[in-house]
Amino acid sequence: MNSELVSKRSLGRLGLVLLAGLATVACGGGPATNFTVSWRSPKAEPLKFKGHPVAAVVMMKDDIKRQSAEDTLAREITHYGAKGIQMYRIMPGTAVDNEAAARAAIEAAGVKGVVVMRPMGKRTKTETHESTYYDPMYGGMYGGYWGGYYGYGWNSAWGMPGSQVAGPPAYYGVTGGVPQTEKYTTTEELVVVEVRVYSLMQNLLVWAGESESTPPEKLDEFVTQLAAAAVKEMAEKGLLSN
Repeated sequence: MNSELVSKRSLGRLGLVLLAGLATVACGGGPATNFTVSWRSPKAEPLKFKGHPVAAVVMMKDDIKRQSAEDTLAREITHYGAKGIQMYRIMPGTAVDNEAAARAAIEAAGVKGVVVMRPMGKRTKTETHESTYYDPMYGGMYGGYWGGYYGYGWNSAWGMPGSQVAGPPAYYGVTGGVPQTEKYTTTEELVVVEVRVYSLMQNLLVWAGESESTPPEKLDEFVTQLAAAAVKEMAEKGLLSN
């Protein structure tokens, strides 16, 4: 993940991944992901991870889901030019929260960078919408049955001489009606994940992002899409420029 890492070939693959992700979302089979936070450290240099080991870390207590997610993340890191290594392979066992042991294992593996994903929980997003429409029940000849619609309806009923389906008068629901305003709210449940990229050569956080996504059905597809979106954000911040 650096200026050298994203070659034309890897950028081409990024495009394919993003298109596949968008197609999945369009088909209703995958989460829609949006980064609400995308930050680059002003001290960060373009990443030089090409060909170097980069650790894939997913901070989850569920070991099965964590290993599956790290498998996917490591694979994506490798696709973009570095050598993705799952943290659970660098440091097998349950002592992953032991910082001293983790640091020793990462240094022994020659890791140059770390990509971290940490699920933060769920967030409810509520939005209020407003729409205006014209209600024909209050306007013109449609306002009352007697002295209004009754005569119009029978005089233009099907079978009467010259009757035809010509549609309503111009003011039906548009001009002559009374504008009605309707307010409604929508509530959406979103999964929040923070993504962090560290350069261990600088021991520096070089990029941080926070994403909101609709709840995923498949973890591997979600991690793939999130990784692709993160790479796109870092490219826009100049961390992956040629």
